[in-house]
Amino acid sequence: MLRSRISSVVHPQVFTSFRYYSTKRRELDAVIFDVDGTLIDTVDYHAKSWYDALQHYNIKCNLPDVRMQIGKAADQLLPMFATEEQISKYSEEIKARKAKLFQENYLEKVKPFPGVRQLFQLIKQRNILIALASSAQTDELELYKDIAKVSDLVDCQTSSNSKDVKRSKPYPDIFLAAMKLLKNPSNDRVIVVGDTPWDAQAALAAKLKIAGVLCGGFEEKLLRESGCQWIYRDILDLTKNYDQLTEDILKK
Repeated sequence: MLRSRISSVVHPQVFTSFRYYSTKRRELDAVIFDVDGTLIDTVDYHAKSWYDALQHYNIKCNLPDVRMQIGKAADQLLPMFATEEQISKYSEEIKARKAKLFQENYLEKVKPFPGVRQLFQLIKQRNILIALASSAQTDELELYKDIAKVSDLVDCQTSSNSKDVKRSKPYPDIFLAAMKLLKNPSNDRVIVVGDTPWDAQAALAAKLKIAGVLCGGFEEKLLRESGCQWIYRDILDLTKNYDQLTEDILKK
C-alpha cells in the first residue's frame, strides 16, 4: 500500500534511483600498497644483498638484524649499522653495491605473491584508486609492477627517491606523497596495506589506517604493536576478507 502511494507521486526513475543508492555498497576512496614483502616476495633477497654489501665494507652486522630493517630505504637502514664516518665515506658505494648484488643474484628469482592481480582487479572494478608507496627506487618500482603484472591497474606511485619524499619509512613522507597524488581523499576512506613495522609506523604518522600481511615474514605480534589494526595471512586472505575490511574501516 505504501509503495503504491509513493509510486503514484514519485516518478519511476526517481524511485529506481532511490532504491539503487539505498542498497549500494559503501566503498573506500583509495588503497595504498607497500610493494616489497607485500605484493612481491623479496624481503630475504634484499636482506642478503644489504648484508653482503655491508660486509664488503667491514661494517659489522648479522643477517637477522639486517632483515629486520628491510622496509626502510638506505637513508634509514644504514645508520642502524654504520657509523657517521662510514656513511659519509661509503654510503653511495654501499647502495650501488647492494643494488648490483640484488640485480645480479636475485632479481630473476623475484615472484609476486599469489592473487595480487586478482585483488587489484577487484579494487579497480569498484572504481577505487590504487597507489603504490615503496621504499624502492623509481626504476626498481617499475620492474616490480611488471613482475606483479599490475602496471595497468596502478593509478599513482611514490618511491624513496620521489621529489616529495625526504625521508623513507618509518617516516610518513612516502604515504603523504601518495595521498597528495590521490588528490588528498579523506584519511578515513583510505587503507594502507603493508608487511613491516616500518609501514605501520609510517602509516600511523600519516594518520592513516593500516592492514598488515604476514607474507613478508614479520611476526603478527610485532605488526599489531606497531599499529596494524587488521592482520591477514597473505594477499589471498586479504582478498577473501576485503568486503569485511571495507565495512570495518567505514564504520569506525
